[in-house]
Amino acid sequence: MPSDRHLAALRAARVERRTRRGELDTVLSEQRRSSSGGPTRGSRRSLPIVFAVLSVVLAGVAVWQYLVAPHHYSDAEYVSATTDRVRLLVEADSDDQGRAERILSGATGAFHDSFAQSADAYTQFVASAETSGAGSVDGVGLARREGDSALMLVAASVRVATSTGQDEAPAAFRMRVLMTPEDGELKIAAVEVLG
Repeated sequence: MPSDRHLAALRAARVERRTRRGELDTVLSEQRRSSSGGPTRGSRRSLPIVFAVLSVVLAGVAVWQYLVAPHHYSDAEYVSATTDRVRLLVEADSDDQGRAERILSGATGAFHDSFAQSADAYTQFVASAETSGAGSVDGVGLARREGDSALMLVAASVRVATSTGQDEAPAAFRMRVLMTPEDGELKIAAVEVLG
């Protein structure tokens, strides 16, 4: 036989069930009215709240995507960076001991690795020959983009003079330069001299 405590709990559960059933019937009738005759007073009040929450969520997603997305460079930024990096390559000055380091700081990938192996030899050769080279970048064009990297076509010329006074005629050449972003900067990843 159930105790008084169990009977009281059973009665309380029945009362709770009737109360919840009444609430459910009220909600269902409001839904029927809203589907047949328009919004109810409760749903009209909740509509601005839903829009506010949705706006905050969408703004948060937009900010998050902006922060995690890589920087997309413009064509002009590629042209400017390529011009600066290639000009540094085509000029030579025996008095400028830090040029090899500046070239390396503007390089990445295979070009960085290959130039790093010969940077000391490059600096010693330019210093021992007392060479100076007046180089110019005559034109830069964007050939194609691949993700954040861009293949650039460069026309340049160099006039080299040595300490003996020999001044060679300017040599014009073309090259393909692959520019790739690294640490927030566009750097040279590969160079191919075309002629």
